[in-house]
Amino acid sequence: MHAIDLITADIPPLRPQDDIGRALDWMEEFKVGHLPVVEGQRLVGIVKDLDLVDRNDARAAVSAVMDSVEIPYARSGQHIYEVMKLFSERGLTVVPVLDDMGVYQGAITEHEALKRLAQVTNIQEPGSVVVLEMNQIDYSLHEIARLVEANDAKVLSVFTHVLPDSTRIEVTLKLNREDISDVLRSFERYEIFVKTAYQGSKLHDDLRGRYEELMRYINL
Repeated sequence: MHAIDLITADIPPLRPQDDIGRALDWMEEFKVGHLPVVEGQRLVGIVKDLDLVDRNDARAAVSAVMDSVEIPYARSGQHIYEVMKLFSERGLTVVPVLDDMGVYQGAITEHEALKRLAQVTNIQEPGSVVVLEMNQIDYSLHEIARLVEANDAKVLSVFTHVLPDSTRIEVTLKLNREDISDVLRSFERYEIFVKTAYQGSKLHDDLRGRYEELMRYINL
């Protein structure tokens, strides 16, 4: 899934001559803290709500307060993971999208990106989650998948996280089965440390509940 697939049609870009009052009204209406500023088909800046409020002049043009240096944006072909990294690193609520020629294509909201990421990672699919811990040198996705599939299960998604100040790695697996007791026994037999395991429909309900809570929080 790429940036072009995540664009939210409802988010209009501002023009440099639009006034701050309009920008604040749109931010409130669309529940975002940033908006792109576009002139013609070119991205020329981005504005954030705090800067607009600090200006305290609803009739002033957004060009007076927009960031025009190092404007954050995603290329239309960038993967959703790269888009999410941009949201996280820059603290954005909206990411503009440009094609390879620099032409403005639209904007991605944090809400839409999170919703689509949930689809990519199969969060809402029934199944189980297993968290493994091991030395980085011992990590082999091929070997882990082999053990899972030997028990007639499938890995729906996998994430790795290097533990701080150590040579250990945490591997989180989403599996397609609710009862994975045989998979856990295989890990134990091969001396793969299972840090945590969440099995069955209770996990599915909990993940769905947490996801819905996150969406409600973003929409406030």
